[in-house]
Amino acid sequence: MITQEKYRSKVKKLLADGSVKMVIGYSPGSTADRRRPLFIRSFEEADQLVLDSNCIANLSGYLVTEGLLSDEKRVAIFLRPEGIRSLNILAAESQLNVDQIIIFGFDSIGREVNSLPGEHADEFSEFIGSIKENPPEKSREPLLYQLEQMNPQERFAFWKEEFSRCIKCYACRQSCPMCYCRRCVVDSNQPQWVNTSSHTLGNFEWNIVRAFHLAGRCVGCGNCDRSCPVNIPLRLINAKMSEEVLGSFNHFAGMSTTQEPVLASFKKEDSETFIL
Repeated sequence: MITQEKYRSKVKKLLADGSVKMVIGYSPGSTADRRRPLFIRSFEEADQLVLDSNCIANLSGYLVTEGLLSDEKRVAIFLRPEGIRSLNILAAESQLNVDQIIIFGFDSIGREVNSLPGEHADEFSEFIGSIKENPPEKSREPLLYQLEQMNPQERFAFWKEEFSRCIKCYACRQSCPMCYCRRCVVDSNQPQWVNTSSHTLGNFEWNIVRAFHLAGRCVGCGNCDRSCPVNIPLRLINAKMSEEVLGSFNHFAGMSTTQEPVLASFKKEDSETFIL
């Protein structure tokens, strides 16, 4: 276990010797149990750093902010295991250079925060592999079991009801590290691929298209769930897609910086049960 003060000292050291131009971490939020992103560029800002079990947001998406890494200077960032997996995916999809990233890896069990050994993406490969082989019990959503017991009509009715609350604010997209396109296809109206209106068809199109877009790429960080203002359990459909990809292709997203996207690669031994 590493204390908050030690982390602040490490951040100040990196800034002092010019190892990084910025550190992305957490600061107190609007309530006692909430944390917000903190972009540290000075000693004074480092004193605002907070690291505790409430630091649950996946911050990796900020690394692909336009222009952040274009000067080839390094950035340090606090990442939970799912954040490190996101970083690997972004690197594998040529969105960033991992040599520019210093990682403060951490995880929490209950209220205790533990540091993860390593500072660079490739140093966490063994740890991520252990998550694949021994996923934590909490990773399997109880509601998924209930959904799997339903027949197709019941599941359709469940998601129809959930998606009916969607207001097309796209908060899920904005908070997801995997949604890094400068312009999303749903924002295009010439031609219009997905209906932008908040009604049954438009809501289904948006949420299902996004679920397929994340197949084999979602790391289960929960950013989408937490950002949804109408509390649609988006993690459920993404978790199910991840389980299907793992079962069919033995693909666990974010294993390394060179892992090919599951829907952009092919192996002769891949299951072909979809061919009738």
